[in-house]
Amino acid sequence: MSELKPRKSFKMPDIYIVLAIFILVMAALTYIIPAGMYERETVETAHGVKEFVVADSYHRVEQSPVSFMDLVTAVPDGLKRAASIVFLTFMVGGGMGLIKRAGLIDLGVHKLADSVGDKAIMIIPILMVLFSTLGAFIGVPELSLAYLPILLPLFYRLGYDGMTAMAVSLLGPCMGFTYGLTIPGSVGVGQQIAQLEMFSGSGFRALVLLIVVVVAVLYTMRYAMKVKTNPHLSLSRDSDTVMRQKLAEMEPEGEINATRRQILAGYACFIMFPTAIAAILINNLGFEAIGGLFLFIGLTAAAIAGKGPQQICDDLNASMRDMMVAALLCGVASAIAVVMDRGVITDTLVYYLEYVLRNTPPSLSAVGVFWTQSLFNFLVPGATALTVLTMPVLSPLASLLDIPQQVIVSANAW
Repeated sequence: MSELKPRKSFKMPDIYIVLAIFILVMAALTYIIPAGMYERETVETAHGVKEFVVADSYHRVEQSPVSFMDLVTAVPDGLKRAASIVFLTFMVGGGMGLIKRAGLIDLGVHKLADSVGDKAIMIIPILMVLFSTLGAFIGVPELSLAYLPILLPLFYRLGYDGMTAMAVSLLGPCMGFTYGLTIPGSVGVGQQIAQLEMFSGSGFRALVLLIVVVVAVLYTMRYAMKVKTNPHLSLSRDSDTVMRQKLAEMEPEGEINATRRQILAGYACFIMFPTAIAAILINNLGFEAIGGLFLFIGLTAAAIAGKGPQQICDDLNASMRDMMVAALLCGVASAIAVVMDRGVITDTLVYYLEYVLRNTPPSLSAVGVFWTQSLFNFLVPGATALTVLTMPVLSPLASLLDIPQQVIVSANAW
């Protein structure tokens, strides 16, 4: 008998492959979909001069399918179009990476664990609120990968399991990022495309964020207390046994002690972060200023913590390497919009969507957009890349369907 070959399981292709397929599909559609445009009108608003789509003004124009050279230069032109977002991603990621590599996050978590004493359960709401707040203002959910190695041995020592550590590491940053207030990549870019005041509508998003964080905290605390009372209820019991053994071999002897300079750097971060966030909100700062502020905070914190010039440069290079894929994805995703604009089919797609949804109440259309974006998230997992890909279509569609632009921005971000 011939041996049965094991069935190959489906593996999601790399995000570059997914985006390349999108680019090729859009290029092919420029030969199929009729070229067309809406008229635009320029209106003076309280937030400056804005350009809006004129309803019922769609008309056909001469077909202009993309050429081979249009396709070849789409990615470079996409990077050029998304340059401010690309550099913002590098600078925010670089700044946060410097703080992480200076040991400030590790030391802060351990200091907090010592301060709660016998009320160990309180570390869960404190950390989740802290992580979600940080995520809500600057994004960077990738920091959860930095939190987990720090929290895992700490939670084992406090009598909890690995699933609790995972929940605190992931839920806090992800809830903050999803329902963020001043995240440049999703909220900022979305509002820029929708021609809204940067980071407007933060009050409503803050209320939603508060609700989801409270729910996440209560659920995690309930699970943690059950596991501490009865370890057999742990969802990660088998893997925890292996991890405890590995961590016992790797864990250094003695306590982790902060140097005087690291303590000063921690205090400096507590002053600089709120100041930067206030400056962003009060002065309506753009992406270049936001990126520069966070890079400045990272450089300053690393220098105060005792890092030398060469160490800071090495850490900055490593931090920016960690963000390279996320940054480049923004430009590659923008290439899709470049191809659509060159083929003059963006407005045609908007027209088709408007025709389908014309008789649908705006509230139901907004819910439909939300679920559509959720499906797109499986294909394009980067929030900024998804925003750059879909908002150029969703924003004019919202204008034609009488859906507030803030609703579309939130549906895209959530």
